[in-house]
Amino acid sequence: MNGLMDNKLLRQIVTIGVIVVLVIGGVWLFKKQKPEEEKVSPEIILESSKMMEGEAALKQPMSEAEKQAIDAIFTNEGAEMTMLKDVSGGQAVGTAWRHASEKKFALKVEASKLAGLDKGFFYEGWLVSDKGFFSTGRMAEINGEGKLYYQADEDKSEFKGVVITREPEDGDPAPAVHVLEGNF
Repeated sequence: MNGLMDNKLLRQIVTIGVIVVLVIGGVWLFKKQKPEEEKVSPEIILESSKMMEGEAALKQPMSEAEKQAIDAIFTNEGAEMTMLKDVSGGQAVGTAWRHASEKKFALKVEASKLAGLDKGFFYEGWLVSDKGFFSTGRMAEINGEGKLYYQADEDKSEFKGVVITREPEDGDPAPAVHVLEGNF
């Protein structure tokens, strides 16, 4: 009888050992197959010391007629286009178009899948070059879809970088959290 109990106890220990090995092996396989999340960081660095003076003030919103005129430039005369990628870890995507002539510059940015904004925050656009950067204004955003129009009376095509940031309503003119980035 004592040998029978020893045999039963041995079977229980072996069974528990096999279960522990299977659980540990399963966890190991699961972790091995699960890809590590890619950490994305901004490629375009906006240092406040390179912020261009005089261009940081946000302009009044454009009228629908002004926006339609910019859209007409892109459809009639052609334009450069670039894709914007999310650098904040979200799902946002965007497209930017620009067109420059001797005395006019136009930029349009469209974004989708933008994260909803808490009260007191907004999206802002920026143009970036080796010489510095400046704000192109607030991006209008509704239900994760955003549009930004910008125009200037001088050629700004040396500014090849486009950045969209998420900004707090704190009065600080410097850029905050990068959301979308791209280069022409």
